[in-house]
Amino acid sequence: MIYSPGLRSRIESQLLWNSDTNGPAHIHTSGITQPPLLAVAVERVAHALPPDTARTFVATMLPALIRYHDWLYRERDPEDVGLVVCLHSWESGMDDAPYWSAAMGRLPRPPLRWRWVRELRPVNPAERARTIDLQHMLALAQILKRYRYDSRALIEHSSVVIVDLAFNSILATANEALERLSETCNHPLPAALPRHFRATRQALETLWDHHTETYYSHDYRTGRRLREPTAANFMPLFAGTATPVHADALRRQLVGDTGYNVPFPVPSVPTSSPDFNARRYWRGPTWINLNWFIIEGLKRYGFNDEAGWLRLHTLGLIAKSGFREYYNPRSGEGLGAREFSWTAALTLDLLAAGDGAPPHD
Repeated sequence: MIYSPGLRSRIESQLLWNSDTNGPAHIHTSGITQPPLLAVAVERVAHALPPDTARTFVATMLPALIRYHDWLYRERDPEDVGLVVCLHSWESGMDDAPYWSAAMGRLPRPPLRWRWVRELRPVNPAERARTIDLQHMLALAQILKRYRYDSRALIEHSSVVIVDLAFNSILATANEALERLSETCNHPLPAALPRHFRATRQALETLWDHHTETYYSHDYRTGRRLREPTAANFMPLFAGTATPVHADALRRQLVGDTGYNVPFPVPSVPTSSPDFNARRYWRGPTWINLNWFIIEGLKRYGFNDEAGWLRLHTLGLIAKSGFREYYNPRSGEGLGAREFSWTAALTLDLLAAGDGAPPHD
């Protein structure tokens, strides 16, 4: 991630990530990646451009996209099976989801001086990660920095290496977008990438648990499924990798009496889970970006009624509480940051997908 100029970015990039010595000179960056949505974004931007402009735009972006996907498989797929690993919960986007907390619980707490990070976040502490989880996140960031962000060394030595379900589901969709973009420019992909793409689509199904009819992330270090349930369970719909039987099971979980069907869906952790907390970050609140993924996945499988139901609930939530970072799934109260840009951006997309009229109370 590249930070915008300013005091806060300089503090975070230099003190937390040591980017002056580990990254490009004079550019303040993090030491981690983020969910690989770039190819999806490029394709959607291209669709909004005139044809000639779109082709020029795609041709300009394609080399960087190819390098990015190549890097993910070269550096983060240690078994060459199509599933890449995340080395920090911040890479997954679901920062303190219960399955990440369980894995990071093996870490020591960092020195107290790292508590300054909480002071930089102007949000009610009850709506962020618990202090213990934040300390573990910072301890893991220190480990990444100690190994100078060498993925192979970290995969070998770090105690926290996770095959993240949501991250890999997004990657599968981005792979499809990249293939279409390369065809648009008549620019063949490197021979190894299509093989990796096929492997990812096949390997995602190995994260399905037949006993609970749920997809789970996987702990690469211990070899076990991380059985703490979250709404990442629905992400294979977005990827299009779920079998028809599994996709229908997910549809029924979404609208049935399973802890996901709440007044303001979809909670990031089902209400039936002992980890559920309606106000705390990724422990229960509803996120518009996660809803957007699920809506896209439902449409992909032809579950149009359910997609329409969730779209209207999502727009109604925004109409009720504004462009917040996340929301209480029971009351609809807005939580976290205010005037949140990705909530606003996805609202435009959701409005464009229908008649533009959110429901009224």
